[in-house]
Amino acid sequence: MSRDTFDELLGKVGPLITKADTVMRLAIGPAERLAICLRYLATGDSFRTIAFSYRVGHSTVSGIVREVASSLCSTYSLVLLAIVDANYLFRVVDVGGYGKTSDSGTLHNSAFGEGLRDGTLGLPPDAAIPGAEQHGPLPYVFVGDEGGAELNVAVERGTSIHINTSAGIDAQCEVCISQVCQSSVVLKSDTHLNFSCSEPENVFTVEIMRDTVKNIEPKEHNAFLKFNRTFTWNLKPTDTKRIRLNFGIIGLRQIHPTDGCPDKHVYMITTDNISVGRFCQNGAIKKVEVLNVGKLSLEVSGGQPLNMNVISVSLDHAAKILIGIYVDLPERSSTQDFFTPNTFPEDAETVWFIHVPNSYYTNVSIVSHTVPTCLQPENIPTMKYYWQLKEPLVKMLNETQPSVELYGFILHIKNCKMSWPSKDLMVHFQISAIETNARRCEWDVLENQMLKIRVKKKGPNSACFLRLGSAIMDTVTIASGKPYLIETFDCDDDELQGTVNQTIEGSPVKSIFTITSIIQAECKEWIKCASTPFPLTFNYKPECLKEVLKKMTWHLHGPQNSAVELQSPTDSLRYCPSEDKSNSIFLLNVSHINPGITIGQFCPKGTIKKIQIRESKHYIFTVAPKIDDPTVLSTPTWPSGMKPSSTVSWIINTEIKSNLKFRNVSQPKCEDEGDINIAVQTIRSQKMLYSTKKDKKINDVLVPESFYLNMTNCKSPTGAFRAMMEITLQNNTNTNKLLEIILSIVGIVLMIITAVVIWTVLRKKKRNKALPVTVYNPSAFLPGLHGIPGTQEGEDPYTYEYIDDSLVYSHLLKDDAEKEQCKDESSPPLPDRPLRKSVTDSKMVDNELYGNTQGQSTTSGSPKSPIKTSE
Repeated sequence: MSRDTFDELLGKVGPLITKADTVMRLAIGPAERLAICLRYLATGDSFRTIAFSYRVGHSTVSGIVREVASSLCSTYSLVLLAIVDANYLFRVVDVGGYGKTSDSGTLHNSAFGEGLRDGTLGLPPDAAIPGAEQHGPLPYVFVGDEGGAELNVAVERGTSIHINTSAGIDAQCEVCISQVCQSSVVLKSDTHLNFSCSEPENVFTVEIMRDTVKNIEPKEHNAFLKFNRTFTWNLKPTDTKRIRLNFGIIGLRQIHPTDGCPDKHVYMITTDNISVGRFCQNGAIKKVEVLNVGKLSLEVSGGQPLNMNVISVSLDHAAKILIGIYVDLPERSSTQDFFTPNTFPEDAETVWFIHVPNSYYTNVSIVSHTVPTCLQPENIPTMKYYWQLKEPLVKMLNETQPSVELYGFILHIKNCKMSWPSKDLMVHFQISAIETNARRCEWDVLENQMLKIRVKKKGPNSACFLRLGSAIMDTVTIASGKPYLIETFDCDDDELQGTVNQTIEGSPVKSIFTITSIIQAECKEWIKCASTPFPLTFNYKPECLKEVLKKMTWHLHGPQNSAVELQSPTDSLRYCPSEDKSNSIFLLNVSHINPGITIGQFCPKGTIKKIQIRESKHYIFTVAPKIDDPTVLSTPTWPSGMKPSSTVSWIINTEIKSNLKFRNVSQPKCEDEGDINIAVQTIRSQKMLYSTKKDKKINDVLVPESFYLNMTNCKSPTGAFRAMMEITLQNNTNTNKLLEIILSIVGIVLMIITAVVIWTVLRKKKRNKALPVTVYNPSAFLPGLHGIPGTQEGEDPYTYEYIDDSLVYSHLLKDDAEKEQCKDESSPPLPDRPLRKSVTDSKMVDNELYGNTQGQSTTSGSPKSPIKTSE
């Protein structure tokens, strides 16, 4: 090599192989270093021979040769393209391609590549392969090694792209920029890349980094679509701030540190080199807050296009908590996993803000956990829960966590100061949201109401459950004097049974069943008591208790020897014994507190107006029976017997007759001092209708009016006295109405028959030539007595076609003076004549009218009676 060529070569590679001098020794100059390398390349001498020639160490020669040869290749890289045949004979040689050009580019740019593309190489035609003639003619092929890949990368301002060899990959592939090939590069501007392998996406990973404190917008780099990519946004506020990442309605869900996501998109959040966690898209985590410096990374697998929404970034004043995670549970039954930060710092705190939708309750459970060794054992990490309307709750990590929580809550986990060596704090917990028809009963039970409320499940196998405060139980009991909150979950009304007991001290004598308000009264002595009615009631507040309330009990404690009067202001009551199948929705059970004797069970829509009780052995019932509705009565404590020496009376108020029937009566034998007595006595007439003292046989009684039914029990060694009666009213009104209808019909029929007979007679008379006549003569005879007298000669009789009553009776009038008294058009009054006692002959008396007396015959010799008549 000539001196000029050497100097030219030294001028190009000298800057690349020059080493700096040190205070210890002077570095070997670039000319000597180039000469050592050329000596080795030209002669092939050993490193030891060259070392003796240049008086340097043979290891130094080895290093110089490698470094200078690499610089020469970078500066003067030429590509040799050679084509050989099947006998290893060179057919084509192409020298001079640039080293920065990949193998595929060198082939494309060569004359051989051009002839191969346009078919001008003169390749032999297809031919069959000996031994494989069945496949037919096959083309000739060229066999070569892989070519390297090329990429043109555009880099935005403020963005840096890091290309690194994937961890665990040992492949002979480099990335080259301007003929400089390395295992990793950083791009900050537009760059053309060459890879020494054809599939660099299997060797390298790409990280695209940006610095921002604004909204994060997704921007893809299509050049790296086949590579595993990580998009990283560095969040660096200018001062100490709390950084809030808002993921919108899509949200994130946290996953285990070793898990992946179905869509090949994995989010990672870090703060101060602390990993908050790994997340997938489409979850309940809507916002994440970190303190000071944060970083959001998104890992996208090779071949997957970038798919993400805009993430808004906001800054707020710094808070004490290290990490804040905001969770909106979905409106469907779901389970969400949560993990504490990896390498949880000492004395740091992470907070989860959990929002629960309406009609859902939550259960919290711990899947796994590790507890560090704390310097102060009392500061061991715990789960602290905060609700808006409840007291905070602290749970150890090994305890059962809260369940059946209807409303949102805040969960705090704080690490302690650890004593090293120690395990890191790690908690993996789940929050389950379950849809339910949850109901709340909230009420402040006043102490003076003296109430005891109990709600319980009917069956042990029911999926329904109750909660009082934070405790889950099958029966909830509440007493007066404090507020309460009962919550039911997945409970139908028929699965719960509610009872209310109320004690009223010193109650007045009269009580009325109503649904209004509670009235309290103090009455310890009779002289201070007033028989003023007051209501027995329970205020259905809130309404939810009304749905499950099955029983309400009032305990009435009056003065000694007091009486209690019970009546319903809206509807009467009736007996409802246990065998009654009416299935009434309302039952009133009246009993004695001590010794627990049931007086009776009553239903609405009956006939019992009033119940009076005194000294637990004397009873009075006021009853108003109804027509067409038999009234059933039974002795107190039915079907058990009455207490010995007890009495019961029924006051039966009715205006019509009633039938008293004894359906079931037991008559045990009494001791010497008394007998069982049953008596029936009317109220108005005070008539004793029936008494077992007079008649030992019990008979049914027909009572004409209101009555008393009295019964007295005795002491019996053989059994107890009990009785059941039935009162039925006799419906006389309906009988009378039916009789009136029948008589009216008969009367109408008789009138029709009479009219037909009269009409027939008249028709016959008209056919007769002799017309009926009457003679206006004072001495004339009445028709029908002795026949019609003949006409005297010389008389001018008046002949009438019809008989006029005024003409018949006009001869009874007196003289003209008497007629003057009756000048009006009305008929004259009958004269006041004395009646004759008897008539002995058949002669008629003038101016007197005779007729048949009812029940007497008109034959001769029969007695006649005068009849006073008037028009």
